[in-house]
Amino acid sequence: MLIIGHLDKFNQLAATYDTPRNIEMAKRSAEAIRELMDRTQTSKAIDFGCGTGLVGLELIDEFDSLVFMDASAKMIEEVESKLADLNVEKASTLCLNIEEEDILPIKADTIIISLVLHHITDTKNLLSQFYDALNLNGQLLIVEMQKQEINAHHHGHGIDSTDLENELEAIGFQQIQIDRFYDAEKENEGQEASRYALSARKI
Repeated sequence: MLIIGHLDKFNQLAATYDTPRNIEMAKRSAEAIRELMDRTQTSKAIDFGCGTGLVGLELIDEFDSLVFMDASAKMIEEVESKLADLNVEKASTLCLNIEEEDILPIKADTIIISLVLHHITDTKNLLSQFYDALNLNGQLLIVEMQKQEINAHHHGHGIDSTDLENELEAIGFQQIQIDRFYDAEKENEGQEASRYALSARKI
């Protein structure tokens, strides 16, 4: 399900991932997620594809418990180091390659997934697993890059928000909300893709 080669790349990036730019964008992503959160669904959460935990750590106070989950062992090591430094007791980690397990072993009220879907080849399968893993009335919160045409021969990274909305509805998600919180052309002269936060519910 993960694009071949990405796992090795993320293991290599783990120790140097927390650049000032990535930290800044994680804070903005977390704030966009916070605006869409249903605070009646905060008992147990999963940060899927958590990386070094930048987004999840910004949101940890919103939940009673939070599982940081990633396929990269090196990324999980970075999260564990941060949790130890901060003496956080209500969080745990799980190194899980969803390709091998093919099912999320944890049920949750909220699942967060930030900048992960565009690395996935079979998004329908993964989103269906999220639906199954959510408790009734649970919430899926996604941050993703808006897909843009770079030129006629090369497509930019990202996922079109309308396409994602349609895919989620086909799986059974409802009450979908989208907040386009970062406009790359206005803020960064088009050097990055614009980003959006999306909320979808299992009703």
